[in-house]
Amino acid sequence: MPIDPRAPSLAGPGEPFEIREQVVHGRPMRVFARAVGNLSHLFATMPARGDTDFIVDGERRLSYAQFHALAGAVAAGLAEDCGVKPGDLVAIAMHNSPEWMVAFTALSALGAVPALINSRGSGAEMRYCTEDVGASFAITDEPRAEKLAEAGYTGTCFVFDRAALEHFAQRYAGHALPQSRADTDDPACILFTSGTTGRPKGAIITHRAMLTGIMMAQHAGARFAARMAAQLGIDPEAMMAGRPQGAVLLIFPLFHVSGCQSIFLGMMARGGKIVFHKRWNPAEALRLIEEETVTEFTGPPMTLWDVLNEPSRATRDLSSIGSIASGGQAMPTNLLAALQEAFPGRVFGGGYGMTETAGSVSLAMGDLYTARPECSGVAHDVAEMRVVDDDGAALPPGEVGEICVRGPMVMTGYWGKPEETAQAIDAEGWLKTGDVGLIDETGYVTIVDRKTNMVISKGENIYCAEIERVISDHPDVADVAAFGMPDERLGERLAVSIMPEPGRALSADDVREHVRHHLAEYKVPADVYFRDTPMPRNATGKVDRQVLRHETGLA
Repeated sequence: MPIDPRAPSLAGPGEPFEIREQVVHGRPMRVFARAVGNLSHLFATMPARGDTDFIVDGERRLSYAQFHALAGAVAAGLAEDCGVKPGDLVAIAMHNSPEWMVAFTALSALGAVPALINSRGSGAEMRYCTEDVGASFAITDEPRAEKLAEAGYTGTCFVFDRAALEHFAQRYAGHALPQSRADTDDPACILFTSGTTGRPKGAIITHRAMLTGIMMAQHAGARFAARMAAQLGIDPEAMMAGRPQGAVLLIFPLFHVSGCQSIFLGMMARGGKIVFHKRWNPAEALRLIEEETVTEFTGPPMTLWDVLNEPSRATRDLSSIGSIASGGQAMPTNLLAALQEAFPGRVFGGGYGMTETAGSVSLAMGDLYTARPECSGVAHDVAEMRVVDDDGAALPPGEVGEICVRGPMVMTGYWGKPEETAQAIDAEGWLKTGDVGLIDETGYVTIVDRKTNMVISKGENIYCAEIERVISDHPDVADVAAFGMPDERLGERLAVSIMPEPGRALSADDVREHVRHHLAEYKVPADVYFRDTPMPRNATGKVDRQVLRHETGLA
């Protein structure tokens, strides 16, 4: 009997994830009954967790109570020394650090709106984002302050390093973290789009949107636990009560929705532990997993491949890992198979979302995920999703078109860009994602490709994601990216860049024959490039296809 992806619901009246109809921003939609108030309600849960570890950063270890006290002192310092007041927009441009998290919490508690700047960007990019949203000043670390100054930023940079944190902690010791008075549908933060096709845009994310994103992930986990308990014939609450504290390795940047919402705020809501890993190194990652008994590993496919291929994996005790998920992009099927072999009995998961939806809007884990690994989860109950054709008309289940999303997690718009907002969100509140895919009758979402990653050759549309999926199934392929190259006669040529498995011999003809065996002739790559280094990726872990084009020398 097929699995019902939306059972059990746990969303009825009085249940922990109760869903009800409500008018938000003038439109009726499904919302979580408990996703109200603002992030201060989440921060208020911290003191009760006392001495439980919240953050581990090298030799530094902060409990929930310590973090909450530090945030209270910093909020007092930002208000008194920097003049921060409710409604102010303040940029945060820092590398991942406990100071980043404390600054975000303090600003939010004061009722200010943090603008999360890509700290991996150039000085010019950081300056553009900071000035584009009209930030009153920027909270930075020393390297980012220097880069902003070199780029000509004339605003104020407050360097918030460990010394500054300790100064505030001493000077304002004992100051309670304030309770924000922001409304549920007021802006909570600004998250910037990746900007790979132009200037970054600041997506306005409300408190309701952030709380909804957190609850959607919790809802998916609770459903999985309930299904598992039913299969084992035990009480779900008893099963959950026996679990150790959740612990996750922080790989994603905190300025990204995966780092800020899914890991930082998501683990805070669950009482979990966050272990910092600031520069990716698979051997060091495995050491931290063993020593800190990390229970959840989430990262881009590149990091998962690295863990599989890391020689020291055989000497590490990784038994604490209970779940593995791919973030930033879908997990290739050959990677999932390799992970299942290396980590038997673990729970695997994945989903689909974007900056503008404050995280994943379709999710799946465990049996729901492994039953349909080619999909990107199941559309969540509060996320209305549909597929439309080029004219905007809704398509029936199973038809391929542009995916659109509507619901309380969707951004209210791009800061200061009404025209771009109108292009992205229609009059009925549907966000046009720019992603091509399909949704079947049961709610499973399959992403075919980004519209911008579609190659048109000889008048035929070729979706890069489909090419990558097929080639990644070849046993000698470790990683692959497809992209279009300009061609005067054909319009575009389909090209692929491949990193073979170590020690494997692979030819261009092998690749073409493999594709030819699975797909139509016009989808066979014209150009096949091999590389012995990882794919170039942007800050969110996605392959930077423009860099690949330039590397060929023909872009």
